[in-house]
Amino acid sequence: MSKRLLLIGAGHSHMEVMRQLKNEAVQELEVCLITPSRYQYYSGMFSGYTEGLYEKEDIRIDVKEYARSAGIHFIQKKAWKVNPDHRKLICEDGSVYPFDVISFDIGSRSLPSEYDQSIARSIKPNYEFIHQMDELRSSTHPLIVGGGAAGTELAMSIHAYKQKHGIPGQVRVVTAEKVLSDASKRTSGKLKSLIEKKGIQLWEGERVAEVEDHHIKTDKGNKIRHTGVLWLGGAISDDIFKRSRLSIEDRGFAIVRSTLQFKDYDFMFGAGDCVTMEEYPQLAKSGVYAVRQGPVLWENLNHYLKREPLKEYDPQKKALYILSTGGKKGFFIYGPLVHHSHRAWKIKNKIDREFMDKYKK
Repeated sequence: MSKRLLLIGAGHSHMEVMRQLKNEAVQELEVCLITPSRYQYYSGMFSGYTEGLYEKEDIRIDVKEYARSAGIHFIQKKAWKVNPDHRKLICEDGSVYPFDVISFDIGSRSLPSEYDQSIARSIKPNYEFIHQMDELRSSTHPLIVGGGAAGTELAMSIHAYKQKHGIPGQVRVVTAEKVLSDASKRTSGKLKSLIEKKGIQLWEGERVAEVEDHHIKTDKGNKIRHTGVLWLGGAISDDIFKRSRLSIEDRGFAIVRSTLQFKDYDFMFGAGDCVTMEEYPQLAKSGVYAVRQGPVLWENLNHYLKREPLKEYDPQKKALYILSTGGKKGFFIYGPLVHHSHRAWKIKNKIDREFMDKYKK
């Protein structure tokens, strides 16, 4: 008897599941991909696009076409709520999809809900990135909220674009903590020096309290002028798990076991930023982990359907990060190792292009 697998979202892990299904069809299994956009944009190449090194087609995958090539039904809708007791998914438009097994890879948000109606924008959902960045990088005083990897990388990429095209003004960054707060003091200090050397204005240890059309106010009373705000603070969960009354942690992310199964339901799986691992609650919300989760998710979905033992995902102890800093140079971070060079960017470019090439065939 045929079974139905729903893949909710087209993040890194689900792209790997679809790639495996393209190469190895599972008998008597109907697979549906439900996601709000036809295209999935790869955040690892956002900095390169921002600077002008990549074109739009370089950084996105046509998931509708890719799903079709893998024999997967593509449904362009936003998932709203799941009813696990009846194994039904409800979409934002009210349509209902029954399932036998369901998997979530919907990423996270970064813009707090209180600023939804403000001028502030985010790179999430990622299919809005192109339009937002085309406007922001051409403005005189773009302001980035967030001093993590994404915030600092895009600040430097916007700066490089402005320099290349002779656009006056200055990029500004406001962060509630220090730059790269999860990194060592040495690594954080090196990146801060690089940012300031480029002439990017930086406010550390200041939280945004108000967002107005032409300025923001911080909790320290500073009033900072801007011509556009890109919010890249910490990850914020989608409300679907709270709405569905599933087991969530204090930030609202669904809790999964080491097998990537939801805490309370064996037939529900999740990967990437939208979930928190019960055994590794402090694991960073980063694509470097979602990429590694992909093969494990595929194997476990397959084994669950076949009633075979599942594999446990054990996160790597150290993760490689390379931030694009402009001018085809990269800031290489691997544990205590820090290196800034053209060679680092070439490594990043090679990794990113190879990742995309897997889903362009």
